[in-house]
Amino acid sequence: MNNLRFGFRPFLPSLMNEVFERQSSETELTYKPAANVREDEKNYAIELALPGFTKDEISISFEDEVLTITAGRQPKEDVKGPKYTWNEFGYKSKYERSFQLPETVNADNISASFENGILLVTLPKKEVQPATVKQIAIV
Repeated sequence: MNNLRFGFRPFLPSLMNEVFERQSSETELTYKPAANVREDEKNYAIELALPGFTKDEISISFEDEVLTITAGRQPKEDVKGPKYTWNEFGYKSKYERSFQLPETVNADNISASFENGILLVTLPKKEVQPATVKQIAIV
């Protein structure tokens, strides 16, 4: 019944890779936010945990049936301040997660809301037209 596909890897060997991945730049970290996915008769719903972000720092895009959610901050201009010896949620990090969506999603009506650090993306399903049987006359 669930038509959403996810690129989950085997649990133990890559658990840390799912949560924390280094990208090409050693100074920028990319995290995969935790997600919940629900489905009912009319909608799919994806919830992402993005604590500490504002809705202006979150971007949602949909292209070729792939929904991509990115959250990040611009580096602070002022470099004065404490020197960290360990900094896992600084301004040189971003959160990103992509979902391959089924063709049954009505892309024109995708909506999102953000409250208390939880992003809710609602993906309405297209109305399914019942299959019609066409009779072919033999001539």
